[in-house]
Parts: sequence; C-alpha cells; structure tokens
Amino acid sequence: MHKTIQITHARQTAVTLAYLAYAGEKLKKPLPGDQSIDESIAKIINYTIPKLSALQNTQQQADWRVVWGPVSYTFEFTKLQDNMLYVVQSISKPSEYIVAIRGTNGTAIWDWIEEDFRVLEKEKWKLPAGNTAQGTPKISKATDIGLDALLNKMTPASDMPGAGLSLDKFLSSIADQAVDVTFTGHSLAGALCEALGLWFRQSQSVPSGWDPQGKATVKVISFAGATAGNSDFANYFNQELGEHCQRLHNMNDVVPHGWGKHTLKQLPDLYSSIGIYMGEKLTLVLDIITALVHDYQQVQTPSAFTWPLDPKQKSYMGQAAVQHRDSYISALEVENPSKVFDTYPGSKK
Repeated sequence: MHKTIQITHARQTAVTLAYLAYAGEKLKKPLPGDQSIDESIAKIINYTIPKLSALQNTQQQADWRVVWGPVSYTFEFTKLQDNMLYVVQSISKPSEYIVAIRGTNGTAIWDWIEEDFRVLEKEKWKLPAGNTAQGTPKISKATDIGLDALLNKMTPASDMPGAGLSLDKFLSSIADQAVDVTFTGHSLAGALCEALGLWFRQSQSVPSGWDPQGKATVKVISFAGATAGNSDFANYFNQELGEHCQRLHNMNDVVPHGWGKHTLKQLPDLYSSIGIYMGEKLTLVLDIITALVHDYQQVQTPSAFTWPLDPKQKSYMGQAAVQHRDSYISALEVENPSKVFDTYPGSKK
C-alpha cells in the first residue's frame, strides 16, 4: 500500500540542509586558491544556499546563514573525509538554528567500516551526573565512533565561523536565550543526529551542561537512518525527545531496516513486487549479520512513507540506491542541492 508523507516547511528545510551536507565530500585537497578543504566546502555551501527555494524567504533571498563551521574530519591514516557538519541560523527568525550532519561518504571505505557496519559491538550510553534511565541504554560502536568525532574532534579553524569553539561550546554561547536547535541528517547522519540530539537534550538543566538554565528547545528531524542503539536507548530517547523528534523513513529504503532482526529479514523480498530479489551471496551475508546482531530498535516515528519502485532499475542494488538517495528529496518536493553545488567550479574534484 502506498503511504504518502506529510510535507511541511520544517521538513523541507531540514532535508535540504541534510543533503547540502554532502557538499565537497569527494575533495582530497582544497580547491585552487583555498587554504583548507573546510574553506572550500564553506564556499560551496555559501554558493548553494541562496539558490535553493527551501532556504529562501518570500523575497527569494537566502534565509539561512552559516554560523559555525563547516568542519570536516578524516580518520588518521586515511585521505577521504569521514564526517562533516555545520550550523546555520535563520535570518528571518534568528532564534532558530539547525545543526546539519553529513551521512556516509560513499567513496570512503573506512567510513563505511567504522561508522556504518561496526554494529556487533555496543557501547554504554553516557548519562550526565544525576540522570537516570531504565535498563541499560547502549549505542552501536559505529554510532559511538561518529558521535565522538562530532563532539570531540571537530572545531572550526581560525578563519571559519565559530572559530576555536567545539559544537557544545558554540551552542552554549547561544543558550542564554530561548532558541530552537534542530539536529538533522540523512543516512548515517540519520542515526548520528538522533544520538547527538539526545546528548544535547540530556545535558540541559544540569550545572555542567551546555544549557544549564534549560532555555533551548532541542529537536530532531532525521532521514533514512539505521538504528542508533538498543531498545533501552530507544525508550530513553523517546522519553527525552519523542515529542520533538520526526524520524522520516521510506519503507522501501534498505538502510532504515538495519539493524533490527525482524526488519533485516524483510530485505531479500523488499522489491519482489516488481520481480527484483536479493542475490544469493548478499542474502548469505545478510543471514549471517541477522544471526549476529542483537537488540536494536528504532526510535519512535509517525513518519513512515513509501516511495514508488522505479521500474527502470532492474538490479537490487540499483533500486536500493534510488530509494535511499532520491526518495526523501522527491517526496518532500524540494531541489536536490547536489544539482547546484556540483556546478561550483571544481567542486567534483
């Protein structure tokens, strides 16, 4: 049965910024004339924002500006970027901020291994002093690695907005007033933005937290993410952020089926209605993974939808790519930022 998605301006803005986070992901060195990869990414983002209708005001002018970052992170001994995030502020509503996180860099194999597939191990979720949760919330080792990078290894350089401030220090600097801070991301970042949003939510109204007075409102709008953690983590997330979370997932998208046993078992026949089945070798790998993973659960969501299968895609992986990559932008009826940022001189290098 086809299930449609509710289109809202907040979702259109979030998905546009989430996809814009892929800007410059293939860069191995700065573009000519730039001092760093982050400077090149910043120029690409600033070039793109005014050209996207979801990020414009009623006068078709840019309604968002970068106020922290962008900052990329590359694992030691590798050459390709593994993480990137940036923060924007609304010009027409200055109390609104969005933290946009990049998903998996498709060309960075180590990123896939470390931040997507390390799900057989879990790490205990760290609670602030005085906070309690039922059970034992845990996140996958993959999510833990990504969260550590976002919180502890990414600080804008001296020539970038938010220079010298970690993300929590920057958000602390704006939390002396009533602000809305939304965390968003697609794919890998769909899970990371949930974990990051929860980290900031639970760190409010505590003396050592980024927002000791609890003035900020933390929200999450995630797209296409796999599970971040176990059932206790999901329950804790729902308790802390449930009413302020929108987890959007296409039921024909492979990625949100990970890593729950029940949903993983649905994957071989996901596209059977148009005669496409998972190959034997991939099915065997999936069976092994399904047998080994344990106790993963998605956070609550009222925002499932289905995107029509593409009859032009005859292979399983081709169909999976369309459903994961294109459906969210298309369903929310916004331009794909890549069509703009790919036109920035040299951006594909």
